[in-house]
Amino acid sequence: MHRRAIQAAMTVMMAAALLVTGCTSQASSIGVAKDKENGAVDTGFSVSPVGSYDSADTAVVISVDAQNKGVTFMNMEAGRQYTLYYDGTTYVKDKYGGPMSMSQIGAGDIVDVNFLKGKRQIASIQLSPDAWIYDSIDNYDLGGINKTANIGSSTYSLPDDVVVLSEGKRAEVMDIVSQDRISVSGVGHRIYSISVDRGHGYLRLKNDQALIGGWIEVGNTVIREITEDMLLVIPEGSYQVFLSKDGVSSSKDITVERNKEVVLDVGDLEVVRDKTGKILFSVTPENASVAIDGRQVNISSPVELPYGIHKVHLEAEGYDSLTKYIQVGSEYAQISFTLEKSKEPSEESSVSRNGLDTQDDTDTSEEDDAIDPSTGNRVYIDSPKNVEVYVDSNYVGISPVNFKKTVGSHTVTLRKSGYQTKSYTIYLYNDGEDITYSFADLEKENSTVSDNNSTSSKNSSKNSSGSVSGNELTANRVYISEPEGAEVYLDGSYIGLSPVSFKKVKGTHTISLQKKGYVTTKYTIFLYDDGEDETYTFEELEPEKQEERDDTDDTISGNKPD
Repeated sequence: MHRRAIQAAMTVMMAAALLVTGCTSQASSIGVAKDKENGAVDTGFSVSPVGSYDSADTAVVISVDAQNKGVTFMNMEAGRQYTLYYDGTTYVKDKYGGPMSMSQIGAGDIVDVNFLKGKRQIASIQLSPDAWIYDSIDNYDLGGINKTANIGSSTYSLPDDVVVLSEGKRAEVMDIVSQDRISVSGVGHRIYSISVDRGHGYLRLKNDQALIGGWIEVGNTVIREITEDMLLVIPEGSYQVFLSKDGVSSSKDITVERNKEVVLDVGDLEVVRDKTGKILFSVTPENASVAIDGRQVNISSPVELPYGIHKVHLEAEGYDSLTKYIQVGSEYAQISFTLEKSKEPSEESSVSRNGLDTQDDTDTSEEDDAIDPSTGNRVYIDSPKNVEVYVDSNYVGISPVNFKKTVGSHTVTLRKSGYQTKSYTIYLYNDGEDITYSFADLEKENSTVSDNNSTSSKNSSKNSSGSVSGNELTANRVYISEPEGAEVYLDGSYIGLSPVSFKKVKGTHTISLQKKGYVTTKYTIFLYDDGEDETYTFEELEPEKQEERDDTDDTISGNKPD
């Protein structure tokens, strides 16, 4: 009896205590403050349970700011970029739902993110289970028709707002060149993001006159004929450069950094002369004719060839002709070729390394890279102005410039002393139309040009397409800016269409300007060893009259014209 009374009394006291302290349910106290006179006051503040959200999205991660705990996303459906924030309550999961940390989320990842829109607070983020990725690939083509891309044998749509990232910065699809190694992510048949894992730099030869017409091989990456004014686009990395011509070979090691130019002086290289190798050919069909470097050969016995790269052409009735490039680098080797039954006329080009598998992903020769006509249309590069323009490593002139339109993908490289060299990939189609490109201005460089022995070369201008004799000033150039579209001859040698530039050589020179329908005009210029570039702006050419007119011959002495 006494025990029951005591228990009842204790129950009453505990209830009273709870009422006095306000310790009722958690929900009744959220957003409520106490006021001594008026009791409870609503503060307008509410606490959301951990993991709650009111918005969800599948998006591409643009960047992760660990210091401010922010993540920037791109919504691919709306094309909208936004930033959300995370804290210790944010759930982070891999694509299988397992735990991971925010440090494992990177730019280019496709994620499913749940968040509170008003607070911009991430409740959970997960690598999207629906996303796919091609990691560090070389076999791709981003120029398919109707805005598509080919990766291996698969085709995907490539939207205009696809996220392209290079060194943590946004880029464009045309900033990617064929030498780059990329990772591609998407959902379904649509590409969402492209990340450049390995970019490219540039290689320019110096003192290479003796090797013009020979061959250069950069690792297994680039193999092509050596031409004047080359500016090779090379994947970043370390390579052995192999050069050869007429049985003379030499090699040197280089390191190519992203967006930087390496100047390789080949004038002081030691050469190995007159080394030859014997090649035993096996060809199917057996009656195929074989020509090496344009000369028919008998392959019934080993063929002796100088060390270096050689062009092999094979033909047989009822079969597709085949062109291959082989590199002779050992005393003896066996190489096999098989011609395919005729379907459509085609010619392949690749390089075989003394019996090794052919290198299908290499540049092969100037013949392959040259901008030859396949249509009557032209490509115009309007801007930036007054920069050197290279197409597939071949110099075409000073912008604004134009060249013949050739169907396919091409690498356009823009270069100017003191500025960062920039390359773009353009895709040209047989649409019967001219096309014009206007690119962004080049950025000022920060010691981006270096020679192979790590000595900075501040003024590293390219060689010219015209040749002059005299005391060459290797660092400086002469620019002919106007009149535009005129044929420019220097001391009788054709230089190109203006605007154009050539090497600055101390002495007296004759400039001849020609244009169909206009009077040819000649100027005499005097160049001095003053360590500066010079720009000449000449008057517009006069239209021809019916009667013959003598060429004018103006002499310019002293300083360059205004």
